[in-house]
Amino acid sequence: MKTMKRILGAAALAAGLVLSAQAAVAQDLIKQVLDRGTLRVGVAEGPPYQYPDAMTGEYIGMNIDFANDLAKVMGVELEIVPATWATLVTGLQVEQYDVIFANLFATPERAVSVAFTDAYDTYGFHVVVKADSPLQTLDDLNNPDVSFAGVVGTVEASYPRELFPNATVNDLVTDQANAGPSSVLSGNSDAVFMDPGYLRVVSSQNPDFMSQIRLLNGEDNLLKPVSLSYAVRHGNEDMLNLLNVFIRDKVSNGVVTKQRDAWFDKIAQQ
Repeated sequence: MKTMKRILGAAALAAGLVLSAQAAVAQDLIKQVLDRGTLRVGVAEGPPYQYPDAMTGEYIGMNIDFANDLAKVMGVELEIVPATWATLVTGLQVEQYDVIFANLFATPERAVSVAFTDAYDTYGFHVVVKADSPLQTLDDLNNPDVSFAGVVGTVEASYPRELFPNATVNDLVTDQANAGPSSVLSGNSDAVFMDPGYLRVVSSQNPDFMSQIRLLNGEDNLLKPVSLSYAVRHGNEDMLNLLNVFIRDKVSNGVVTKQRDAWFDKIAQQ
């Protein structure tokens, strides 16, 4: 019996040492990057945060700028590793790259698979009405007399039904991105959901747009908000800490908002 206990004890100790070694390796991602001399960043197309340039095919965008900034901080070269949204997290898990720099929605379900950083931005929706609309607040929207514009199959059509079930939705069958705002401006619909980025693009392309509409909620009160974050593998606490310090610096100094809006304006001019 004592021999068996010693065997079991030795096996448990060996297992513990293996786990400790694995944890030490996971905790030392920064050292691996420094030794390699390259920071490998996984991306998937999501303008203006990260997307391939039409002329060169190389990825550009706000998150690519920030990835370059982080590589400079670490004193290493940046290597962009393209993926798709379907394979992005899997690629991180199998160590095709060290971190993900993309406009990832940080949800509890996804946090089971990856470790999310602090939010660098927030994605959600404004409710846009005509400038002379009698609708004044979000509380006015849950009414059978209120109609939302939304292209069939988009969240702009489904979210109003979820958040304002007493209102109606004018389902637009079209592939025109501006169909919803146009429906509001023409008076065919009372309101439309618009995310801040698209609002920025439309207002850049049409300087008169902002004078024709009114927002019922600002960026501090977006509907269906979700954090945009970067991600690392679970256990990479050293890299996670570095990224969080890096993000807080960008956010607190207003760099994220400035860079994001500049990239949205660039897309609007293309």
